Amino acid sequence: ALADITGFEVKRDEVTSLKRLLDQEVAAQLQRITELSDQASREWSIERALDKMATDWDGLTFELGSWKDTGTFILKGGPVDEAQALLDDHIVKSQAMTASPFARPFIDRLGPWEKKLVRFQDILEQWLRCQGKWLYLEPIFGAEEIMKQIPREGQ
Repeated sequence: ALADITGFEVKRDEVTSLKRLLDQEVAAQLQRITELSDQASREWSIERALDKMATDWDGLTFELGSWKDTGTFILKGGPVDEAQALLDDHIVKSQAMTASPFARPFIDRLGPWEKKLVRFQDILEQWLRCQGKWLYLEPIFGAEEIMKQIPREGQ
């Protein structure tokens, strides 16, 4: 921390004079102070990016729409496309952040976040795959001719 480098505590609400800094020979520690400042800036950047990713999901809701007169509801396009784009973007960002040496303070937050994103992506892909197959098969099994031949399976 800064106090370890300078030898004294610098409080945010305290006025620190140039004389005090010179008396403590802070200039001799400028390289270490700059490195500490750079590290803190990068950590803050990761924290901000994590917070932004979380808020990107606020307000995103899936829309279900009735499919013809079947009584079945399916996911509708717009929000699904937005969710897929967010998932792709956030998974890549999370992986890049996790690989950063400045992510250490946020590993407990990054790990579960990335797992949640990957799990959600998998669920959404499976849902859409199942929905696509159902949309393909529904007209076949819903046809009157098929219903006559295999009424139980057609339901």
